[in-house]
Amino acid sequence: MPPLDEMIRLPVVYTVPGMDAARVLEDVVYKTAEQSEGKCDLKMDVYLPPLPPRVPGFPVIVFISGGGVENPDWRKAGVYKTYGRLAAALGFAGVMYQKRYGQGPGSLLTGRDDTADLIRFLREHAADYGFDPDRLAVWVFSAGGLLLGPLLGAWPPFLRAALSFYAISDALPAMGEAAAQAIRAGGFSAAENVKKAGPLPPLFVGRAGLDDPGLNAGLDAFVLEALRRNAPIEVMNHAEGRHGFDVLDDDARSREIIARAFEFLKTHLAERP
Repeated sequence: MPPLDEMIRLPVVYTVPGMDAARVLEDVVYKTAEQSEGKCDLKMDVYLPPLPPRVPGFPVIVFISGGGVENPDWRKAGVYKTYGRLAAALGFAGVMYQKRYGQGPGSLLTGRDDTADLIRFLREHAADYGFDPDRLAVWVFSAGGLLLGPLLGAWPPFLRAALSFYAISDALPAMGEAAAQAIRAGGFSAAENVKKAGPLPPLFVGRAGLDDPGLNAGLDAFVLEALRRNAPIEVMNHAEGRHGFDVLDDDARSREIIARAFEFLKTHLAERP
């Protein structure tokens, strides 16, 4: 696997016609946060289809990246720029955003709060951007999976679906027992929260078969518990896929999983009759 700073520049291995026609709104401030060093503007990039929306507006996909790099701006990573353009070409609004996650102690809490504030902003300002405030979905990647746990704990009806690609769904053994307890006690374990959540949303899981065994153990526990609860879940396993298969493994199975994920979104973000 290439170094992370190289990997984040890579595009997604799946493309569709019309991606270059996306309208891109960059550096939109969605929140001003108070920090010890002063105020900090948190920004989002929005990818929109080229044509104006019909009423009630575009369905919205919120892409939740992982962490692991000090002060990353994942909006500018090749993977998320590609996903934004894919979303726009397929009739969705795609949103990538900055969050204070992966920046030391307490970052899970700030990542959770920034994500909640981003979603609140999208709904409150839906008319400004042509969004439908009642048709949103979240798509988590890697360590972004830990931010899915709090959402599962109180899933709102306007979030129509959740997707997970090679996501951390529980504490990893390498994190140590103290971190594991903090993750579970704080409600950040999707594998634990799915046991006690209310009605579950439609779920789509893209699993990397060659991923870290500890990561996949937590992901598998999440899937198994969702199945025990008879949740509407769809799982696609890339048996030869690595962590980040959507950018690292340019093969038919990667493209099949990505294409199916967008079909899943079309189904669950469709206008209700």
